[in-house]
Amino acid sequence: MAQPGSVSSPRASPSGRPDAESDRESKNKRGRLYVTYRKLNKKTKLYYSGRTSMIVDPGLPLELQAQLAIQFRDMSHHIDENEDPKDISFAKALLDVFDIGNAVDYNLRYDDPAYWRIRGREQQLIDFHGSAQSDTGTPYRTENIVRAVAKDNPRGRRFHDAATARWGEIHHYTGY
Repeated sequence: MAQPGSVSSPRASPSGRPDAESDRESKNKRGRLYVTYRKLNKKTKLYYSGRTSMIVDPGLPLELQAQLAIQFRDMSHHIDENEDPKDISFAKALLDVFDIGNAVDYNLRYDDPAYWRIRGREQQLIDFHGSAQSDTGTPYRTENIVRAVAKDNPRGRRFHDAATARWGEIHHYTGY
């Protein structure tokens, strides 16, 4: 019996460290949450559409974890990529949709149908808001400089169809 004030866990060994079985159990409970989001430029009134992902515990509330993934992405939005919007006039990122996948190792994402769905949704969002600047030229209709899915991407149709099957089509396919 545990002493008052002590913490007893069925997952901890007597040393207080997780045992190998608990570690395996913990890894089995992880998944990858993929999220699409939008950011409004308050000055231009144009949207930037994007995606992010995060390793999560599928047993915890997924929408809260999706919001957290967006907050983490928002904190580094302009640090790691040149294509992202750089103006401080952007509003906070807003959740569009999310999907849970199994590619905890991001290098395995192309085998994850949830990744296919989120990639397709991101491109549909960009097209829905007016297409990427690389597609339209000036006057620009979105803050996205480049497409999420290249027009000649051999997986483009798969991404689009997977997103449409999950959330409905918000814009027709724009690849080749």
